[in-house]
Amino acid sequence: MILHLSSTTSADVAAELDHLRDKFGSPTLGKVLTLIVVARNNESIEAALDAADAASLSHPCRIIAYLPDTQADVNEASLGAELRVGGEAGVSEIIILRPLGGAGANPTSLLLPLLLPEAPVVVWWSEDAPANPAEHPIGRLANRRITNTIAHTNPVPLLKDLAKNYTPGDTDMSWAGCTLWRGNLVAMLDEPPFEAVESAKVQGSLEHASTYLIASWLALRLDAPVTLEDSQGYGLEKITLSRASGDLVLHRKVGETTAEMIRPGRKTQRVRLETRTQENRLTEELQRMVPDISYGHVLEAFGNGIIPGC
Repeated sequence: MILHLSSTTSADVAAELDHLRDKFGSPTLGKVLTLIVVARNNESIEAALDAADAASLSHPCRIIAYLPDTQADVNEASLGAELRVGGEAGVSEIIILRPLGGAGANPTSLLLPLLLPEAPVVVWWSEDAPANPAEHPIGRLANRRITNTIAHTNPVPLLKDLAKNYTPGDTDMSWAGCTLWRGNLVAMLDEPPFEAVESAKVQGSLEHASTYLIASWLALRLDAPVTLEDSQGYGLEKITLSRASGDLVLHRKVGETTAEMIRPGRKTQRVRLETRTQENRLTEELQRMVPDISYGHVLEAFGNGIIPGC
């Protein structure tokens, strides 16, 4: 069921949602969080909602999509809303808020009446994100704040701002994009001979935040120098860990969903290492309602220049 409301209020939206829930059977019971999705515009909202709805299969939630008020020249402030429940919203319930003409000047007042009581709040900026998520009016409502530098027009400068303004509870989807890489690298190092890594090289796109995050993670955990090398592909491509007995290499060629795991004296092994979808990364980030300490340490290390030249 999809219902469109014009010139409405948050209180009316909440009341109408209660009515639809009773009629179409979308109970609040079982919802574990409220997910606020801040989208760039009407054109991008559906892709973000598809990912959020798919993630709700693992984390049943109320999804509130908020579109920034970009029409300040409209003569009269008003709030439009769209409600989706039942088959149109999967296991979640979806509210899309479209403030116009200055109605979004105080987003907190629009969102507060729609939050699930006594449930964690997560905000996800699906594209553009503030430099300081915890101080953003919507970010102040949330236990967890997820940015998405992958979709930002200037990802690396944004990552530097996020490092400078990091607050526990912040995270970025580029970090979840590194998860499979980190797991495979740990598996390679968790085998004899247990030698120290003398240096490391990360090859990947220098326009992708994951390249910098995994390089910072390696430098922090291995206490060894790490260099970056640009690649023609998207995201990470190859990581080399140099030890006395030879190099450990994890190499995913552009367009492939598996990678070569190369170890001295061993047969080359192929391992699963696909580029993770937006849905996969969001699902992982919603698993944790407490601060991601590892991400915080890595982001701080990046901001402090642990990788030379960054």
